[in-house]
Order: sequence, then C-alpha cells, then structure tokens
Amino acid sequence: MKKSLHSFISLFLILVLLFSIALTSEMIQKAHAATDGIIDRVYTNQSRYSPGEIVTINVEMTNDSGTAFNDNVYLTIYHLENQVYTSSQLISLPQESSTTVTFQWTSPLNDFQGYFVYVTAGSSSGATAIDVSSDWTKYPRYGYISEFSPNETLHQSQEKINTLAQDYHINAWQFYDWMYRHDKFIKRTNGQIEPTWLDLFDREISWDTIQNQIGAVHDVNGKAMAYAMGYASREDYTQYGIDPAWGIYEDSSATNQYDVDFNSGKYLYLFDPQNANWQNYIIPEYLDAVNTAGFDGIHVDQMGQRDNVYDYYGNLIDLSTRFSPFLDEAKASLTSNNSNKDQITFNIVDGTVDGWAANDIAQHADVDFLYSEIWFKSNNYIDLKNYIEQIRLLSGNKAVVLAAYMNYEENIGPRYEAEDAVLTNVAVDTDHTGYTGSGFVDQFAENGDKVKFTIDAVEDGEYALVFRFGNSTGGTSTRSIYIDGVKQDTLYFANQANWDTWAHDTYYTANLTQGTHTVTLAYDSSDTGAINLDSLTLGTFDKHSVLLADAAFAASGATHIELGENNRMLAHEYYPNTSKAIRNDLKQGLKNHYNFITAYENLLFDQDVIANDSGNQFIQIQGETVSGDGSGNTLWAIQKRNNDYNIFHLINLTQNDSEWRNSGSAPVEKSNLTTKVYIGTDETISNVYVASPDINFGKTQELAFTTGSDSNGKYVSFTVPSLKYWDMIYMKRSFHVPANDTYEAETAILSNVAVDTDHTGYTGSGFVDQFAEVNDGISFVVKATADDDYVLSFRYGNGGSDAARDVFVDGHYAGTVQFNHTGSWDDWGIGELTVNLSKGYHTIVLWYSATNVGAINLDSLDLDKTYIWQFDRQITSAPAGYRITYRVGLPGWVHWGVNNWQNVQDTAFVTNGSTNDNLDYEISIGPFTSGTTVDFTFLWDDNNNGIPEYDVDRWEGEDFHLNIQ
Repeated sequence: MKKSLHSFISLFLILVLLFSIALTSEMIQKAHAATDGIIDRVYTNQSRYSPGEIVTINVEMTNDSGTAFNDNVYLTIYHLENQVYTSSQLISLPQESSTTVTFQWTSPLNDFQGYFVYVTAGSSSGATAIDVSSDWTKYPRYGYISEFSPNETLHQSQEKINTLAQDYHINAWQFYDWMYRHDKFIKRTNGQIEPTWLDLFDREISWDTIQNQIGAVHDVNGKAMAYAMGYASREDYTQYGIDPAWGIYEDSSATNQYDVDFNSGKYLYLFDPQNANWQNYIIPEYLDAVNTAGFDGIHVDQMGQRDNVYDYYGNLIDLSTRFSPFLDEAKASLTSNNSNKDQITFNIVDGTVDGWAANDIAQHADVDFLYSEIWFKSNNYIDLKNYIEQIRLLSGNKAVVLAAYMNYEENIGPRYEAEDAVLTNVAVDTDHTGYTGSGFVDQFAENGDKVKFTIDAVEDGEYALVFRFGNSTGGTSTRSIYIDGVKQDTLYFANQANWDTWAHDTYYTANLTQGTHTVTLAYDSSDTGAINLDSLTLGTFDKHSVLLADAAFAASGATHIELGENNRMLAHEYYPNTSKAIRNDLKQGLKNHYNFITAYENLLFDQDVIANDSGNQFIQIQGETVSGDGSGNTLWAIQKRNNDYNIFHLINLTQNDSEWRNSGSAPVEKSNLTTKVYIGTDETISNVYVASPDINFGKTQELAFTTGSDSNGKYVSFTVPSLKYWDMIYMKRSFHVPANDTYEAETAILSNVAVDTDHTGYTGSGFVDQFAEVNDGISFVVKATADDDYVLSFRYGNGGSDAARDVFVDGHYAGTVQFNHTGSWDDWGIGELTVNLSKGYHTIVLWYSATNVGAINLDSLDLDKTYIWQFDRQITSAPAGYRITYRVGLPGWVHWGVNNWQNVQDTAFVTNGSTNDNLDYEISIGPFTSGTTVDFTFLWDDNNNGIPEYDVDRWEGEDFHLNIQ
C-alpha cells in the first residue's frame, strides 16, 4: 500500500530501487531449519493439500559424520497430540554423500486439518507440517512477489516460489505492483499484450515473467492474488474513458480531486468506490486480471483515512462506508465470471479497534479473509490482540492477515562508522548534532573524494548496505558505490531540511560471500553535490522482535504477510524496498514458526477458538511476573478455548517492552516453570500438553499435572519445561453444564474476595462476600449451547447503598450491571445484562472497576436465552422458553401484560453501560410458554423521579404485541 508519501516522493529512492542487484536463484540460500545432524531439510511438495490427496514428503540428507550411515529413516505424522501415521525406510548412505528420501501419505478426508511431521534418522531429527484444506482462505499464509524482471528465467520463477511453499508453507502470493497502470492493468497495443511495460516507478515489468510466476504458484497448489487499487487512477485518466464526475473531492465545488503526488508528474487520483460508473469501469479490469493473466483473485488496496469527502456534485459522503458496497459488487462479478477464481480481500489501512472503515468492512464486506495494514494506531501487543479479536468477532471469525512492517524505519544491523573508515580527501567533523560514533565525514564534495569501509559478511547471502547521511545542498547528490574495488552503481542522496538532519534511506543491495569485503563510496567525475556521511549499516531484521511479534499475532488469531521472493522480508510498505535483510538464524526461526502455525492451525485459527478473558487471574507462575496485556518485561499469557481444549499461550517478553514493531533483545530463557492454571469448577482436565516452535521443532510433549483448589478456586498445576519465545499449552477438557445453567459464585475463580455462609437464603454451598473494592472480581467459565443472545442474571444481596459492577465477556467489556439495595443482606435480588454468545465456552467476569461503587454479596450466575426488542428492531414473535429483553434510550418502564393485557406489570429499565445513547437502558421479562401473547408499551420517566405516574409520565402512545411460538 503506497501510503507514506515521503517514501516515494524522493527521486533518489526510485532510482536506487531501479539499480539494485537482482538476486538470482542460484544465489538463494535455503533456510535449513527444523533439522539437525544428518537430516538437512524436510519439506512437502505443495503448500496445501485437498482432503484425500497424496502428500509427498522429502527428506534431504547429507552424511559428513566420517562413517557410513546404515539405518532406518522414520517418519511420524501427528494431528495435535495424536499419532495418525508412521512409516520407515532403510537406507545406506556412505560418508561424504547425500540423498533424498521420499515418503508418500494419503491425507485423510477430514477437511481443514493441520498435521505435524516428525522425521528421525539415528540421533538426527527434522520436521515439517501439512495443511489439508480445500480452501486456502481458511488459513491464509500470505507471501508476496514484487519483482517481474524480463531477465528472470522460468527456473528462477519456480525456485523462488518453491522456496516459500516448501520451507514456509506459503499458500497464496500477493503480486504487488505487477500492473501497467492502476486503471489499466495489462498494456496492449492494437489488442495485443505488450511483452513488457513500465510501472508507476519506471520498473520494467515482463508479461512472460508474470505468467511464469503464476504458473509456479499453481504448481505448488498455491493461489495468485492480483494487487489492485480499489479507487485510484493514474494521471491522464480521461484518455481511458474515466470521468472526473466519478471522483472524490476535497471541496464541494469539485475543484481539488483527492490525489497522491509521487512527483515527476505522476499521480494517483481517487474515485468514489460506490459510484456505479467507476465500478463499471474498474471491475472489468479485475476480470481481465483473472481471465487473461490467470490470477485467482484480487487483493484490493486503498490509501487510508480521508474525512470531509465530497462527490463531484457537492454532496458530503462518508468514504469509510463506501468500500463494502464496492467489494460486494466486485465479489459478485468475480463469482459470476468464474467461481473458482473469485477470492477477494481488502486492505483495512491503519487498523485499530473501532478504526476507520474497519468495522464496516468486517461486518458487511463480502471478502474471503480480512487483511489490515498496521501503522501507528496499534503500537502495542495488546492493541493488536484486541483489534484482531474485534474484527474476527464482527466478521463471524474470518481469517485475519496483518501487514505489519517490522523494525520500520529503524537503522539496525552491524554498523561501521564513516570516521573510522579509510578516508581520501575528506575530513572528520562534529559540528552537526545527531551523528553516531565519534563524528562524521564532511568535505565530501569533490571528484576523487572517497570513504572506504571494510566490512565482515557473517555468511553467504544478500546484504543491504545502508548509508546514514546529511545533505542540505538544496538538491539531490550522487555517489558511486564500489564493492571489492568494482563499481556497482550510482546512489542518490536526497536533500534534507538542514545539515543537522540525518537520513538513512539510501541503500544498495548486494550478494556477498562469507568473509571480509570492502565497500567504497566515491565521488566520481559523473557525481554531483555534497554530503556528510555518518555510517554504513548492514541493514538487518532483528530476530528477537520478529519472532516475538509473529508469536503474538498467531496466538491472537492472525497471520503475518512478511515473506517474499528470494528469502526476503517486508521492511516497508513499498514491497520492492530491500533495505533490511534476514540472516540465517532468523530464517531458521521463521521456518520453525511457519511449521508450527501450519501444524497447529486448528488450535490457533479455527472458528471455534474463542479468545477468553485477558486478565491474569487465570494463571500463576512461581517466581515470574505474568501479564494479561502484553506488558513489557513480563510473561504474557493469552487464554483461549475451543470445543475440546483450554489453550494458554505464554509469550516471553522479558527484556523487551510492550511494542511489537521495534527491535528488541533476546528474552531471558526460562526453564521448569511451576505453573498453576485456574479453571471453572465445571471443567475437568484429562491431559496437559505443551508445543512450541522453540522446542523440538514444534513436537507436542505431554506434561504431568495435578489438580486441586485454593482460595482462588479450582486449578491444574504442572511444570513447563522451557520457554524461549513462545509456548502453547493446551489442556484436554470435558465440561459438565450445571443444572438450569446456574453457576454458583462460591465455586468460580475468585480475585480478592471470600466465601461465606452468614446470611440466609443463598443457593449452593455459600456465597461470595467482601466484594467491595476496586479489582475485586469473580470469573465464571460457562458454556453456551448455541449462538444466541443470553441474559446474564446475577443473584445478589445488598444491604447497603446501590452498587454497580462491570461485566467482561471473553476479556471485552460487555456492560455494567446495577445491583440496587435489596433491603437487607438476607434479601436477594437479580441484576441483569444481555449479551451475545457464540456456541461454546466463555469467560464471564464480574469486576469491580475504578468507576464502580458499592458492596455486594454474589450468590450465582444464571444464563437464559433471550430475544431482543429495540425500536430499530421491533420483533413480533419469540420462541417459547425465551426471555424478552427490551433496550431503549430513556429511563422508564415496560408496561406489560399477557393475553390481552392480563396481569399487567411495570418493569423498570436500568442502565447497562452502553455507549449507544439509544440502547443504554434495558430490562428483561419472561420466559413465556407457547401460545402466549405479550402485550406491552412504554412509560417514560421524563421527570426522573423513579416512580411510575400514569397521569404525569409520558406514554409511548402505541401498543405492541409479541407472539410466543
């Protein structure tokens, strides 16, 4: 997404990108992760398999042990903790020789299942994973392609796709900036496709290379998604029949059309995505990408938040709500054209909780999965976790992919100071602030001036040579770069605000062999301008922050688009930017990570995996600081449940802060963590397992455990063997639903409260008291038998002043319950709140928050299914056995009776803590038997005295009726 304009308006950046060295397939260094010893590499021949399809597993082996290997190679396949297949082959491998052992397995007919593959040969072991899914959008592992050079061979295209599919299980590729223009994707002359064209930044794009790459994607059972803007057109758009009347404008007089200026006369002009004429123009371009190029769908981009938007005719429009109708139309057209090639997604730019366009897209857009680019509204781990959970919930648990650029704009990696290099005809100075080291090089302004660095390449591979510089000459300066004495290119150094401003966005990408090299920046006769030079950095992604962020995303329910062609990783929103490289240790960690999220996709991403409460009352680890919100320097515990397991993720943030993007430090590795997990009294744990990409390549290990109870509630206790970056603990569970869906408070998970029996009338074995101060709480684990609305009925006593407590469902604020005075502590009342629950297991937490007041005793929680009546949702019938919840925006009463106004009652509304002023009062009545008619109207307490006065208070003026079926 071309959002940050400063990244593109500089001519020098464009030219640097043009002259960067392309990495050939022969120079690609595979990430030989998830193996040790004689086993070099384990991989599958496809990124995804259909149910019942034959899976080919390859084991590459090299014997450099000094003796011949004559033994079996064993293969075992697991689904979670369950072994589903074993096989072995006897091989003879002489010393100093290599071989590839191939296994084949017919995958089960069960759809949407992940499998872990474990291979051993003697003391050596290795692993990979298998995704058996008929639809890739269920578990998108999204990668990218951004280079379409005419010099790329078919073999090179296949090799770079194979690497991503085999080593990382990438199952779909975003083809970024493949098109000729944003409004005319494929360049034709007299109806014939041109063999090449220039894109927005004058890169040469080859049609044959695009075709080769799409073919290579299909060969590994992957999908190719064509990047496209949803509402943008290049300059001179009228020559293509595009009308300015379809545009969006900054003013009501249609004087200034919204645009993005890339300098050099290049623009993207923006149009109204809901305009039918624009849709009729651009959607056929989508169909052309599918029908002509062979793409499988469209990746739709946009340029982010714009407010005060006008159409051509001066009407103020809400742009944030106009993308979903466009996407619905595009999806329908793609499906009608070819239902096998109709996938579509859309970039929710600057994603955050309740962010611009986010809720509308999640709820209403017909997209196959949710995609969101993360900028600076969700900087912390907990921000992203909450955002992922929100859009998954709003969308019915669609898959989420995040475009989150790691170490963004950080100048990190091994650094070489210019003042310490070999200098020719230049000087060292300190008269401008902000330099690193002991100074910087200046007087770098004439032919023959040069700075020669000696650098160390720790391994064969691609290196980003990043120069930190100052330039306040008023124009772009140039310098020639030499590696080991051979000129490579001309680099461009853009003008900055002043000589105290330092930039590090000039870089050169080179392939280096392991060892020492020289890098010289020289003022040749063809060069111009003056610069100050501060340092040379071998731009490198920080391993620790990447692995921690990827763990956090996956544990929260999202995957991360980060890996692209030639073992590259996204450093920037402009995908061809290669200003950071990934070293082999990170490649190995990423391979383990992608094996893990593929093998355990069912515990990470399935629709029945429900995020539970984010408080830390559910877990204690002896001697450790545990957080529920991703606080820095803690062990972050993320709790989830599905139909069969309680799931706890432990992410090790020790020696790191709460921000996911920035570079970090190696966490303090932990061992033998004595862990206590609190569970609902109705839960029974039969097995405890731990799996981690950092332990034995991800293989599940069963843990011994004990059960017990203490003042906080019922618990399971076990020892976690080790924690490096990320452990996933999953506990096999059964659940006994209590009679009448009534959960006793005294057997729930208790925080800073006590159990007592000194007041009569309680149910069960007692009640909870001392529920009177901030951060006192009671956590229930409940089971919803169906996707439905439920009344949470809390039975309580209150012999003091009126009280209130906040309710959190699965860690998210759901409302506030009023617990009014009941007369005495021996009298019990009901406080209620209506919430929506999906089928399955949930945490219901009643908490004394800072804004709450009063003391209560709590006896129990009861769940009752309900139908909701609102003025904007006036239901006329409801099932027998359900309650009826009324939500309104004013204080007053439901005046109601049954069967032609018999047994009339007035039931008072209470506040529920909603931020919606039209729905911030509610009350529930019922349940009712079949054949009953509920008659009702409303009496509004306009004088707010809390007394129903029929001759004084205002009647709604209309009678309503509801039939119980």
